[in-house]
Amino acid sequence: MLLVQRRRAREAWEAQLAGVIAESTWLAHDLLPTALSTGNAAVLRDVWLASRPRTDALEHRLTEVMDAAPADRLASLARLRDAVTGVRATMDATAASAVVGDPESVGAARQAQRQLEEALRVFEPRPEASMGHPQ
Repeated sequence: MLLVQRRRAREAWEAQLAGVIAESTWLAHDLLPTALSTGNAAVLRDVWLASRPRTDALEHRLTEVMDAAPADRLASLARLRDAVTGVRATMDATAASAVVGDPESVGAARQAQRQLEEALRVFEPRPEASMGHPQ
């Protein structure tokens, strides 16, 4: 019975992990490119402000996943959470900028995006060593 409970808890945690990875990927690959490619400060601000609650929820869920994470996953999850927090902070500053396409704030947001993408790489599926190679 205890083994079944542990397996279910691990499966539930892995489902939560998959969810935060999917949300983090959306942030890095969908929202940020859309927001940062606009040349209009009002559009960027509106896109970001509309998505800000979703980003806040992601930060909260990342903390919850970390609370139940195995010790060997904590560092990579902390890096991911810190990257999401960095994106939120820089996008808040970018959205608050009155200058359309302010190079400094947009550059900081793009750097935060790169850090998020790097943090996500740890969670990418690894190709099977034996795939396509007869043994």
